[in-house]
Amino acid sequence: MLDGYWEMWLTELMMRTIKPGMVVADVGANLGYFTLLMADLVGPRGRVHAFEPNLPINRRLRRSVDVNGFADRVIVHDSPLGSEAGRLVTMQVPANEPKNAHVGPARYDGIVQDTYRMDQMPQLLDVDVLKIDTEGAERDVWDGMAGILANRSKPLTIFLEFASVRYPTPDLFIDEMIAQGFSIGELTMALGVLPRTKEEILAAPDNVDQMLVLKR
Repeated sequence: MLDGYWEMWLTELMMRTIKPGMVVADVGANLGYFTLLMADLVGPRGRVHAFEPNLPINRRLRRSVDVNGFADRVIVHDSPLGSEAGRLVTMQVPANEPKNAHVGPARYDGIVQDTYRMDQMPQLLDVDVLKIDTEGAERDVWDGMAGILANRSKPLTIFLEFASVRYPTPDLFIDEMIAQGFSIGELTMALGVLPRTKEEILAAPDNVDQMLVLKR
């Protein structure tokens, strides 16, 4: 609100990547800054799927979409994505950091939700661009994309927030990205996208978020 933008380095890269008519997904949409940007870029012939399982934030996201006139091209989902369908989970929302809400085991003192696999949604099988920022559930979301990743004939770009501390085996996660045929870069604030090896990614402090750019 103060500056008129959020994470300009990612904003600019999305503006160069997303084209009219594309199908894109914002997984971990929060209040919808990138959802609205995507909606503007895909135009009336494109579609944006925004996933935000934090229900109070999801309601605000829907209002943002409506008030900005993008209800014709944005589908807002309130279900968490994961590696399997029907797993019960609870959104855990830190009291002082609601933007860091994350999915955890189902608990009696929270709102229990069912997970979905992304590749079980037919409208996403031909997705062009994905942004995945799920506060530690990135690997679980990835494992639920197998049917999408299997389509090697269609170009795919993924913006994925990565911090080694969040995954039991971060090295194997990177191996999987490479095995799926993606080139890997890191989006930096000052220098744009720089190519990264597995070793360079893992050499960063394990609690530092890296925005990986995967392309094939």
